[in-house]
Amino acid sequence: MSEEVKKPAEEQTEAASEMSIEASLEEIQQLLNDMSQDGITLEESFACYEKGIRLLRQVNERIDRVEKKVQMLTEDGTLEAFE
Repeated sequence: MSEEVKKPAEEQTEAASEMSIEASLEEIQQLLNDMSQDGITLEESFACYEKGIRLLRQVNERIDRVEKKVQMLTEDGTLEAFE
């Protein structure tokens, strides 16, 4: 199982916020692979699930921010600041 699962939750969240969307999705895939392994304990499985949910929420938030920036693209091709 991945070593990241054993980090404290706040360290996982901080590290995940620095990851690219693609890296976060790869980590989610690894968590799914870890959860499908024989011999994984319920506690380990639940830790993977929790981390996966946090990563999915962060990915969704980043995608939403990108979508909002794209929507703000003006007719002349400039991008207005989004707040």
